[in-house]
Order: sequence, then C-alpha cells, then structure tokens
Amino acid sequence: MALFLVVFLAVYGSANAYVYLRAYQATEALPHYLKIVFGIVFWLGAAGYVLARVLDWDNALYDLLQFWGALWFAVILYAFLIVVFVDILRLVDHFFPFIPYDLFGSVARLKLVGFVGVLLLLIAYVGYGFYNANNIKVKQLELQLPKRASSLTELKVAFLSDTHFSPIGGAKRAEEVVRILEEIKPDLILMGGDIVDDKAHHLIRHEIDKVLHKIKAPLGVITINGNHEFINGYRESTDFIRKSGIELLTDSMKVIEGGLVILGREDRSINNFAGKQRATLHDLMIPAKKLNLPVIMMDHQPFNLPEAEAEGVDLQLSGHTHDGQLFPLNLIVRQVYELSYGYKKRGNTQYFVSSGAGVWGPPVRTGSDCEIIELKLKFK
Repeated sequence: MALFLVVFLAVYGSANAYVYLRAYQATEALPHYLKIVFGIVFWLGAAGYVLARVLDWDNALYDLLQFWGALWFAVILYAFLIVVFVDILRLVDHFFPFIPYDLFGSVARLKLVGFVGVLLLLIAYVGYGFYNANNIKVKQLELQLPKRASSLTELKVAFLSDTHFSPIGGAKRAEEVVRILEEIKPDLILMGGDIVDDKAHHLIRHEIDKVLHKIKAPLGVITINGNHEFINGYRESTDFIRKSGIELLTDSMKVIEGGLVILGREDRSINNFAGKQRATLHDLMIPAKKLNLPVIMMDHQPFNLPEAEAEGVDLQLSGHTHDGQLFPLNLIVRQVYELSYGYKKRGNTQYFVSSGAGVWGPPVRTGSDCEIIELKLKFK
C-alpha cells in the first residue's frame, strides 16, 4: 500500500507539474495577478484531496477541499491527455508547418486562444461527466436459477454496489439511492461492498447513517465488505454499516425465507490490510450445499471466476470495477478482468458485475453509468 501511494503521488505530481508548466506558458499574455489566481486554484485542486485526508478536519472546509481535490483528478486526467496531444501537434508542426500563426497576430495570442479553448473543452466534458455521475440509472436483468428444494418461484432483488458514500455526495446522494430503491419495491436488497468511502465520523456528521436506516425490504438488506471498508478503517466502517441497519455478511451465509442462500465473502483485500486470509469458497459452500437450495454469492472483486463455477455457485454478484468510470480508463479495465461489467455464464454458474451506484475519487462518470440493478429471478 505504501509503495502504491509513493508511485501514485509521483505520477500524479508529475502530471500536474507538466500541465501547469504548459498552462503557464500559454497564459503569458495574461496580467500577472490573473496568473497568481490561476496558480492558487490549480495547486489547491492538485493538493486538495490529499490535504483533506491528511488534515482530517471535521468541518465544511474538509468537505470543500475533498470535493475540489476529487474533481481535480478528472480535470488533470483530461488536461494531461489534451496537452500531450497539443505537444504532438507542435512537434509535427516543427517538421511540417501547418499551424496558421498569422491568423492570430502573434504566438502569445495563439497560445492564449488555445488555452481558453482547452479550458472550455475541459469544463464541457468534465461537466458532462459530473452530470452523468449524479444520475443513477435503473437497469433491468432477468435470470433463471435452479429451484432445488426452494419454495420460491419468483423474487425481485435490487442489487447495488460501490455506493462510496462520503461528504462529496453527502446525505443527498444517499437519499437518492433510497428513493430509487423505494420505487423498485424489491423483495430483497443486496449490496456488493464499498458502501463507504470515508471515515465513519465524516459520514455521521452528514447524517448518512440516518438516511441508510430508511432502506427497507421484506426479506432484508444485506451487504458485504469491499476494499474501501478496509481502507477507511475496518472496525469503524463495519460498525457504521451495522448501526445503519444493514446486515453485513463476512465469510458467512444467510438463508432467505422461502429457500435461498445468500453467501457473502470477505473482500480479498483483508490480506493486505489485516494480514488475514479469507475463508476458501470450498469451505463456505460445504454447509450451503447441504441445504440443497439455490446459492447467490456476493464477492466484491470479480477475480478468479472459475472458482465459483467449480464450487457450484448459481449466481455471483460483484462490483469494484466501476467499468472503468472514466474514459479511456474503461478500455484498460476491460483488459484486466475476465468480466469487468455485465453478464456472463460459465457452465451452470451465472455472473453479473455492476458498474456501481456511486463513484470513487472524482464525482465524474465519462466511461460508464451509475446504476442500480432491478434483478428479477425465476426459480425452476
């Protein structure tokens, strides 16, 4: 984890420095005081998220720094890509001149026009991503599971993962999730981990726990841990979830009324954060198989899909990937996972990976949607 942070900060810092240098060069025609204002806004954005986490103030300033810093992750990603593209054009122009400098009167004016153009493009694209991230879509999925000894014939399940509740979205985001779940009217609500994205005391300050208490379903509301429950303090995160009225399965199972096993695996990151190994799926499935009931397994990170098939799981529900969240990162994520998003079937085991109901880092979605799945199950 420490090595990851060092590498991330080095890459992130270098990208910011590169973009700032190019932006400063492009604004040489601006008055000096505007350059100073630009520099303050730029570097507050660059340092905001890290600064908020380090200072950990329990007030509105923390929220502001965190929001601006998180948004900046998306801004700097696209600014970096645009600046690299512009530098490639400049290099090509050096050998094969094609840029009409004469139309702008001077190189300084051309640079300023280019800067304004890039700024407007960033505002438009990141603004679109912000809008998209704040519009949770409900998507329908119908699946058939083996009935076995169950008395169930049909079941409506709401599945959502990666809500990433934090001061960035606040209670308003949680209220929107509650509203959508109330409209779906599911028999059962399953949550695939990464419920929290900050320390519990910040979530309590925003009364997110009180909002989560409104989430109700006749057969229960069940979740598992994701890696962010560990990142933000395992004990505090799990206490927050349970005190919010949500049942948490950690390498354990629950039998739903009518005959359905919900198996909740501990997140695989437990080894990195707690130095422990999670239970094997083989061991978890031994008591489940004895019941002769259909089995839905929730495992936050969709790695090693053949394992669920080998152990006889009927349906695996996962999240974690966000389907990349930001373009073009979504193209990379799809190469990392066998299933980064959507539905797949291997043998008699079905899989569904959700892109998540929330966002990690920037409150921006340009490569995928925020979603809650209305899952209609039929048992035959």
